[in-house]
Amino acid sequence: MSEIDLSVVLLHEGMVDKHAKLVTTSLTLNDIQDLARSSRTYGINTLFIAHPGPALQKLARTLLYHWEKGFGSTYNPNRKEAMERVNVVSTLDDAIMKIELRTKKLPILISTSAKPGDRRIGFKECRELIRDGQPYLLMLGSGWGMADPLLNRAQYILEPINGPTEFNHLSVRSACAIMLDRLLAPDRA
Repeated sequence: MSEIDLSVVLLHEGMVDKHAKLVTTSLTLNDIQDLARSSRTYGINTLFIAHPGPALQKLARTLLYHWEKGFGSTYNPNRKEAMERVNVVSTLDDAIMKIELRTKKLPILISTSAKPGDRRIGFKECRELIRDGQPYLLMLGSGWGMADPLLNRAQYILEPINGPTEFNHLSVRSACAIMLDRLLAPDRA
């Protein structure tokens, strides 16, 4: 079994709103902090925060500076350690390029969606797949999810997370933590 090389990207451009209109969503600082903590817990290589807006990229970098080098670095060393895995980029393609530069291979894209559809891969199958030593990039959407052009770029679409009720509107932070646990938690006897 090879070492797992899984990165995560939180996308904001190419999303849909509740009316299925194509939008760019706003950056949420809690998403960055909580996704970084989940990423560190589960050994994710890099958490990419992709936003096309220079002002929101600057905001994300200000948050990272606070936790990595500013007051937060001594106030909460655990948060500093988690934030060291975060990389702010403009687009999905920027994240892909950074992974390719690091690994000399294009990452295999796995998109996520709570919407029903085909081309789905189950968590068990995906868990086995990502252990092949190839770089993988798990694509997370914000707003009401990724528009079809983004979903269609992926080689795989991970099955949705469904609870015991018909309600299905998890925050991206919660969904990511569940996905990472299903994909990367140690086998329990």
